[in-house]
Amino acid sequence: FIISITALSASLLTFFSGFGLGTMLTPVFYLLYGDLILAIMMTAIVHFVNNVFKFILMNKSINWPIALKFGGIAIPAAMLGAYLISNMEETVIFTYSFAGYPKEIFLSNLLFGLVLIIFALVELIPKWGFLFARASVLFGGLLSGFFGGLSGHQGALRTAFLIKFQLEKEVFIATGIVIALVVDIVRTPFYFIDQKATLIWDDWLLIIIAISAAIVGAILGKLLLKKIKLKTLNLTVGIAMLIFGLLLAGGILNQ
Repeated sequence: FIISITALSASLLTFFSGFGLGTMLTPVFYLLYGDLILAIMMTAIVHFVNNVFKFILMNKSINWPIALKFGGIAIPAAMLGAYLISNMEETVIFTYSFAGYPKEIFLSNLLFGLVLIIFALVELIPKWGFLFARASVLFGGLLSGFFGGLSGHQGALRTAFLIKFQLEKEVFIATGIVIALVVDIVRTPFYFIDQKATLIWDDWLLIIIAISAAIVGAILGKLLLKKIKLKTLNLTVGIAMLIFGLLLAGGILNQ
């Protein structure tokens, strides 16, 4: 039930915000399984299938020159990020005591937590988004592609860079979808090099449920695209990202 509600609402959110599915679903999978890499892998499957479906819904509105330029630059960066996370050792870099309980900070959790914190701040602090928007498309593609490959989180940064083109709402969203899909295509195979990939199929039904719920969310998003503005929800998700990122990076939420 939790996976279904999260996938549906997150997929819906992607039509009104720069982030959504990966941002909200990865923490849920992590809390359920206690394994960050596995959570990223499971989310990647749902994210990829959902982006294929959204591409079918929105492909007529894509600005292809921008998508090809931005997405082409993002490809090698996404491959590098995916390679790094799929080969990262679960190394403990710091230990301490919290409320009388021993805590360990893993390298992967620290990096993922910092990524969440950065993305939350980009969403919550408008000036950060404007700073990114002033940078070049080359830098935008490299940065969003790398973080997309590393953790699946690329939406907030991609949005910050695409804003500078002042595209219409439908064109803006459709162009972001195809860029995200390109990143998904090149990053996902790297995750399945890991032996943990076999664990995914043990819970294939959960993956199917998440994909189905995300598709429903995408359909609702398409229908409501011109009618709803979700600034309050975006703010809520941004704050939740910030809190989860701090807890994860600080070792409060660990394996």
